[in-house]
Amino acid sequence: MNYAAVKTYLRGLINRTDLTDELAAQFIEQSQTRLERKLRTSFMQKFVSFNMPRDDGVFRVPGDYLELIDLFTDNGELERVDMGRWIKALANQGIPRVFVQTGHDFRMRPYPAQTETLYLRYYGAEPRLANPSDTNQWTVSAVDALIYGAAELAGDYFEDERLQRYAEKFMVAVEELRDQQLQEDFSGPMSIQPAYAYPDD
Repeated sequence: MNYAAVKTYLRGLINRTDLTDELAAQFIEQSQTRLERKLRTSFMQKFVSFNMPRDDGVFRVPGDYLELIDLFTDNGELERVDMGRWIKALANQGIPRVFVQTGHDFRMRPYPAQTETLYLRYYGAEPRLANPSDTNQWTVSAVDALIYGAAELAGDYFEDERLQRYAEKFMVAVEELRDQQLQEDFSGPMSIQPAYAYPDD
């Protein structure tokens, strides 16, 4: 369903002459923002590889970044630590082992060389809808959650008596997406690490 169709569906659902196109767009955008705060679905997972643009171990996260999954190099995964441990880490160039996040920046120690490739997996926001033909993963894979989230916002704005029904349908859609993600997380072969390791006799 494209952006124009989503707005048409929302206006038909609310069925008010004072629900303008501008308001419909506002509620849809707010609904997407809310979903991206509440959910972590597989289609939100992003993967990028990069080289350091500078030699001080600082990397600015992508603009669509929401939450870290992992950060690693060919030598292994970096450990996210508190500022105390980061300060004690070696402040020179080498294989990065630890990092902290400060605002929109990852700060790594030791500092990776500019030629070293790093890999970042993270949850990212979907592109915002703007043009009538635009789609994103919310309009393709979770349009009911997007629309009923927007309807709940519209119901609150207009003090509509159907607000509770919209809110319930939104939460049902959210829970279905969570259940689907759990099924995906536990489907297929898994490697289970033993709880204890015993030394050889």
